[in-house]
Formats: sequence, structure tokens, C-alpha cells
Amino acid sequence: MPDMIQGFDPFPLASEPLRHPPPTCAAVLGAGAWGTALASALQRGGIPTWLWARRPEIAEAIHNRNHHPNCLPGIDLPSGLGATHDLAHALHGAQLVILAVPSAATRDTARKAARLMTPGTVVLTASKGIEQSSGALMTRVLDEELGKAMLTGSIGGPSFADEVASGKSTLLTLAMPALTRNHAQYRDAQRVAGSLQQQLARAGVTLELTPDVIGAQVGGALKNMIAIACGMATAQGMGENARAGIITRGLDDMRRLTQAMGGRVETLLGCSGVGDLFLTAASEHSRNTRLGMRLGRPGATALDVTGELAEGAVSVMSVQILEREFGLRLNVAAAVRDVLQQRIPVEQALQRLLHDNAAGVMTPAVRTPRPRSLKPGIGRGGEATRPVTQPWSLSYA
Repeated sequence: MPDMIQGFDPFPLASEPLRHPPPTCAAVLGAGAWGTALASALQRGGIPTWLWARRPEIAEAIHNRNHHPNCLPGIDLPSGLGATHDLAHALHGAQLVILAVPSAATRDTARKAARLMTPGTVVLTASKGIEQSSGALMTRVLDEELGKAMLTGSIGGPSFADEVASGKSTLLTLAMPALTRNHAQYRDAQRVAGSLQQQLARAGVTLELTPDVIGAQVGGALKNMIAIACGMATAQGMGENARAGIITRGLDDMRRLTQAMGGRVETLLGCSGVGDLFLTAASEHSRNTRLGMRLGRPGATALDVTGELAEGAVSVMSVQILEREFGLRLNVAAAVRDVLQQRIPVEQALQRLLHDNAAGVMTPAVRTPRPRSLKPGIGRGGEATRPVTQPWSLSYA
């Protein structure tokens, strides 16, 4: 089997035999738009799936009428998709579990689910946030609550829920630490990833694979903050140049936090980094962009902003724990935080973000000094005489 971590793995056509047996049953916990879309993709991909909803009326509408009463209007959900408000029922027999609840609810949901899952279950988080009390990424929350008996990871990328639920082409990142070649569970992770690639390809979802859960999750969390700032700039009439500048500042924030936490910068060049950022920050379809636009309206204050949850508003506060831990100042997060906490007006926060040469932005690379040019001496017969020793040398560790 080709190394799936290097680039993209080719997918078999639906008529070809499966290289990896699919999970016999999956469960998605959280029946918001994103959880419902992921459950629909799994079901369409041939994996029998149960969706857990906190509210019985939502579970009933999905289970019996194949539609969500609040989210995804006009979209017919796949027949056979089960829905229940009984957590034990949803998890019974599930080999794959995806938590698609808000970051603030991930720990409590994982703790309750831990008692109902068997060892060896694959558990992924689809939340793009940072825990408010600890600054933990969601995979760390899963590991702390589930222990080492489960195979954990994250799934995310540039995706609007309605398009995923409709079967439109989507590229996502599946990140699992066990996809590292020397990991004790590498073969298990490879089998799981291969199976999910096969099945989700049938539902229009292409999976990019990486072992770097840090880079994948930092990209997913910080892009929400950047989208809020871009929304504020749009509402202020600042123009496309300003939005591009905000994205540039935000990418540098992503780079520095990813490196500080031990992740890989190259992960940010994939769909969970720049892909997700460009989609979220460029469209009013994004909840975080819409939040920023409400904040940026003339005369608006943070107290006026109500309505749908935007993860970026939570993460912009919780990321302060990581900033203190690693001695960083994340410039976009600081600007959005200043506005949400009513420290300074939107216009001043954005001008400071774009025009202040804040410490940490565009840290220059360290360059190795060039060796002095050597002019060969002229020996007998006009031959050049080489120096016995060079003023520089290469060292191989």
C-alpha cells in the first residue's frame, strides 16, 4: 500500500473491491449542522451511522422524516441515517465515533461516552476550538478523558455543512498521531484511515492524511479568529487589501503557535490550514465572518452581538492560556479580544493589527554567513594551488 501520509492516496472506484473493510457502525455525537453533515457523508459512503442529538424532537425529525428541523434547510438527509437522543443507543457497537459538539462541551461529552465505548474504538473530534479552562486542543481533551485504549484524532478542513450534506466535493484533513510510522498503533491507524478514505470518497469527501494533530487543530482554531477580524474589516468598509493584510497577520500567528507547540508548519499549507482559512474568511456563509460583520457595524458593541455560536469568540479568549505558556502575542487574537472586551473600538483594533510592527510578526530567518571568496594562488606552470584547509567545513551529525 502506498504511503498515504505523503500527498494524496488514489481512491478506488465504487465498483472496485475494498482494500480495507469499513467500520460496521459509526456514531456522530452532536446534531448541529456540521455533525449532521458528517453523519450524512458517512451514511452515504456506506457506513451505517447513528446521530446523537440532545433534543428528542431533532432526533425524531432526522430519524423519521430525513430532515433537520433547524439546520440544513431544503436538504434531504440519506435514508437509513439513524438518530436518537439516547447516548448509549447511539454508541452501541460503534467502531468509529466522531464528536461534533462545541469545544466547550467536548470534555463532558467524551467523559460520558467513555463508559459506553469498547477499547479500540476510533474517536475523532470535529470541533475547531480550544478549551476555555485549560487551553487544550480537542485531541488532548479526548486523550485525557478516554485514556490510551482509544485511537484518537481530528477531522476538519474547508467545508460548509450544507455542501457536505448535499454530497458536493469537499477536501478534509484526517489527523491522527498514530499515522507516524514508528507509532505502536501505526498499522491500525493506517487501516482506519484507508477505510475512511475509501468510504467517504463515495460521498464526495476526499481525505488528506497527516500525523500532525497540532498543526491541523491550530489551523482550524485560529482561522475562526481571523474570519472574525475579516468580517469586522468588511463591515468597516476597509477594502480587500486590508482583508489580505489581516489574513497575512493571521497566518503568521498560526505559524508561530504551531511551531511553539511542536507541530509542523507544512501542515498549515494543507486544507486544514490555508484551505480552511480562505473559505472561512472570504465568505459571509461563515458564522465567524458574520459575527465579525455584526461587531464591525458602526455603533455596534459586543453586547449587541447575539445569536448563533461562533467558535472563534470562545477560542479567542481561551488561546490566551497558550500565549502565556509559550510567551507569544497572537496579533489577530489580541485585536478581536480587544473588541469583544470593549477595550478599544473596532477601527482602532484593526488599524493597530495592520500597521503596528508587533513583536513576533515576520520573524526573520537566521542566515548562515557566506564564506569568503577564495582566489587561487598561482603556482609553477600557471597551475592553481589549492589551500590545504578550507575556512569552512560541513559537519554531519
